Amino acid sequence: MSEPVCECTFFDEGEWVESRLNPDLFGIVVSNSEFGRLVHVQLATSLEVRAFYAVTLQHCVDEDEPPAKAVSGDDADNVIRVDFTKGVVIDEDTKTEGAA
Repeated sequence: MSEPVCECTFFDEGEWVESRLNPDLFGIVVSNSEFGRLVHVQLATSLEVRAFYAVTLQHCVDEDEPPAKAVSGDDADNVIRVDFTKGVVIDEDTKTEGAA
């Protein structure tokens, strides 16, 4: 039996969780019961909402996906800052690079 991803027993709304008993059951937390024992999860596979005991859930971790890297200064150089509070006149000669 593999090690659990986490030992958490409380999950916040919006967190992705999966069943420890059946990892094919996973979804997003939509609410907690007032005593914190039951967690209501909207399943990703059917969009059905089911109640699980918190001890039977763990956070989802995609082991195949590498962690996101920070954006370096070189990668950030292609960012074009736009001030949407100012109007811009677009005519035939305006270069829009296919966006308009």
